[in-house]
Amino acid sequence: MAKISRCYNKLLAVLLSILGFSCVKCSTVCEYGTPSATYKAKGAVISAKDNTPIEGIQTVLKANWDGSNNFIGLDTVYSDKNGMFNLNSRELGTFSKFQLELNDIDGELNGSFVNKEIEVDYSNEKFKGGDGNWNKGTIEKDLGMIKMEMILKTL
Repeated sequence: MAKISRCYNKLLAVLLSILGFSCVKCSTVCEYGTPSATYKAKGAVISAKDNTPIEGIQTVLKANWDGSNNFIGLDTVYSDKNGMFNLNSRELGTFSKFQLELNDIDGELNGSFVNKEIEVDYSNEKFKGGDGNWNKGTIEKDLGMIKMEMILKTL
């Protein structure tokens, strides 16, 4: 009886593993029952003093998952020599607001700037390219020119 039970358990394990692996076919973020979307944000970081582009500013797109003041970083990029940045994050769930954090992390290499946080509101934007099911598509936001204040040196 024990030998039959072991054989039956092995056969059942093989069948379940075959059926389970044959049902998996996801090319992007995939979790059953959870909508997902791609969020994009672009803009340019410039000096508030003279409107020149600022290279090397760390831009972090953050989401608030639990309704508290705890934000989780989703994507981080650095502004290029023209001050331009492009953030791109594929997330489970759909959101309407994110936090964008701008940090001057290179010291005085290109001047010292005050770190800045701004809210990115996607509530008036439309999703494009979704499949009509769990993939809501892509939503984009052009943030334009973001001015950062220089830190004044004191003697």
